[in-house]
Amino acid sequence: MDLFSRIAKRYDKIIKGFDLSTILDNLTLIHNEVILDLGGGTGRLAVAFEEYVNGCILLDRSFEMINQAKKKSTTIMIVQGVSEALPFRKGSIPQIFANDTLHHIHKQDETIEQCYEILSTSGHLMVREFDPDHWKTRFLIFFEKLLLFGSKFLSPKSLEEICKKYNFTVEWERLTKSTYLLNAKKNSSY
Repeated sequence: MDLFSRIAKRYDKIIKGFDLSTILDNLTLIHNEVILDLGGGTGRLAVAFEEYVNGCILLDRSFEMINQAKKKSTTIMIVQGVSEALPFRKGSIPQIFANDTLHHIHKQDETIEQCYEILSTSGHLMVREFDPDHWKTRFLIFFEKLLLFGSKFLSPKSLEEICKKYNFTVEWERLTKSTYLLNAKKNSSY
């Protein structure tokens, strides 16, 4: 059992709030479409998304984390799975959001490729992550090494390069001094 499974019942208390308004203000949400909350854990974002989109799918690998999400909403579609082998048809998802997730994924390149495959034409992959070059993130990196997470933090430029490799058009912006939001749009000509 991994750490996320062991702390699932206490996760929301351990990981205090996040600035939802900043996230929502900066996302390119398609309001009449479904969104995939990639690595959505206990569903804290998926629940918030429900009033802004036409439906939310939460995918997480931890059975215990998604059990916590089930307690928060009966309308979110919950799927247990891994990001490097997404269980959705090609071109079926219009928007994907990964919040504080990518650095926990060991197969990041394969995950970006899978996201491209399942996104619909002109779909968006939006990633909120911590910039490893910022001093605050270095404390997080150290802490996650102590917990043996095996995390790999990508700078915005590194993530941009991976996304461009799969033919995404990429923009990113700094949300806080230590976090950034990358918006990768699937090119319709590919």
